[in-house]
Amino acid sequence: MIFYRRRCAAGETDTVAISIVLAQINPTVGAIEKNARAAADIIRKARDMNFDLVVFPEMVVTGYPTNDLLFEHGFVAENERVVDELILPHTRDIAVILGCVRSEPGRRITPDEPCLRNCAAVLAGGKWIAQVNKALLPNYDVFDEKRYFIPAAESAIAPVDIPIRDRTLKTGVQICEDLWDEHYSTKVTKLLCERGAELIVNISASPFYVGKNREREELVRAAVVEHKRPFVYCNMVGGQDELVFDGRSFVMGADARVMARAAAFEQEICVVELDTDTWSGPEAPEPAYSREQDILNAHILNLRDYFFKQGIFKGITVGLSGGVDSAYTAFVAAQAIGPENVLCVAMPSQFTSQQSLDDAEQCARNIGAQYKVVSIKEMFEQGVASFARAFGETPFGLAEENDQSRFRMIVLMKISQKFGYMVCTTGNKSEISTGYFTMFGDGSGGKNVPGDLYKTELYQVVRHINREREIIPQSIIDKPPTAELRENQKDTDSLPPYPELDPVIKLVVEGHLSKAQIVERGYSRELVDKVYGLYKKSEFKRGQLPLGIKISKKAYGAGRRIPITNQWQG
Repeated sequence: MIFYRRRCAAGETDTVAISIVLAQINPTVGAIEKNARAAADIIRKARDMNFDLVVFPEMVVTGYPTNDLLFEHGFVAENERVVDELILPHTRDIAVILGCVRSEPGRRITPDEPCLRNCAAVLAGGKWIAQVNKALLPNYDVFDEKRYFIPAAESAIAPVDIPIRDRTLKTGVQICEDLWDEHYSTKVTKLLCERGAELIVNISASPFYVGKNREREELVRAAVVEHKRPFVYCNMVGGQDELVFDGRSFVMGADARVMARAAAFEQEICVVELDTDTWSGPEAPEPAYSREQDILNAHILNLRDYFFKQGIFKGITVGLSGGVDSAYTAFVAAQAIGPENVLCVAMPSQFTSQQSLDDAEQCARNIGAQYKVVSIKEMFEQGVASFARAFGETPFGLAEENDQSRFRMIVLMKISQKFGYMVCTTGNKSEISTGYFTMFGDGSGGKNVPGDLYKTELYQVVRHINREREIIPQSIIDKPPTAELRENQKDTDSLPPYPELDPVIKLVVEGHLSKAQIVERGYSRELVDKVYGLYKKSEFKRGQLPLGIKISKKAYGAGRRIPITNQWQG
């Protein structure tokens, strides 16, 4: 990676400028030696360029989150070994702050109680200067850190004296949640400043959701305004299971102006020079922001890392129906791993329109993916006939509709096993919330892409994709959504129109509001009862979905813990 220098000139004075390297990198969970060697390479290059301090993200050595890997025999010990053997020797002429895990002396690592430290290693002069332990341990949403870690005592929160050239820099080192202290009695930033910190450095593995970047920046700005200290924020980048880390590291001067920003959703090495007299400098331009582009970038990054970091698949296959959900999923897959590695499969039945087949083929051609047609008509007819021989003739109904979805998944899973392709599923948050998907059919697969996007949001992102040229065929966007599992079917046969459905389901899933509270907001009782009923009846189906990609504050997955068996009626 290239070192990008963002100068913050000290002018023509005799004041000292220190150079800080933000190493916004993408570690892989469990690839401990690989992560350490990547960090050591950056440190070595920074030292050779005479930079002063290199800052890495939280738990960069192990990757984040590690979850119960921490209890695996040798895992923590290996993380400790590589810091001492692979990283420490390169710090003789440079200072380093990086995230790792440390065991407590004399304590056995056991899942029975928290026994480890999520810490920042402060290294300089070829030795450990300090081990700064995380004080505030998040235990909400996707976070479960109290399961593993012991928090730093309030009395231990103090700046670290880091030797930099001919001076000592009193540095307040904190780790991710230590900044987000609104709901904690311990105020880490305040304590560090009161105890003499000249500079605050926060190392983070802060997961993305839409709008999170602005929340971080405003939180730091509030701390800078209150304490008049410059702030260095280094965040992880990459995808891990259902999480996305968007990077966007930055440095804010003591005047509350952002002096440098690292890229969003990309690895970047960013160098900032800080005037130690004013602790400020020229303001960096604010990048253009697009909510839709953020969502798209998050999906691409997560799917790319999920695919390549596992290293077990040769490609991705998507059932391309001619609808907007599968078109978007195929586009994301092509952007993530290259269109030549994506196989789009149309699987028509007797209910599939020619328009849908034409749209699917055109979409695959536009994104550059492979395209195949495998008819399920004979499979479906034979399946219905076999069932009738055992149970007698029955009317065509929901079971037969779902049969088609399951036969399509049989085709996709055979492609997966025959050719080593991962199946990406295409259900959106509106469908998942209402149970409008088929278990062991379109609800199965190796990874879901748009599952944290409501249908109305998905249309917005697709229109953004088409802003310069038509990639997703306009006919896909314009036609009424339909599963085409029976003659003349439309989604609105089973669901309220998505512009009516989505605001209500969002209040249920993300707002945690009762039916009465939603009605008080102006929605009809009939609409609320229908939506809430669909939501409640489908909890058991959601429990069996593949991993999605979290882009909202409340996504289906690890951060949502609703019992499948429950009789709460809202």
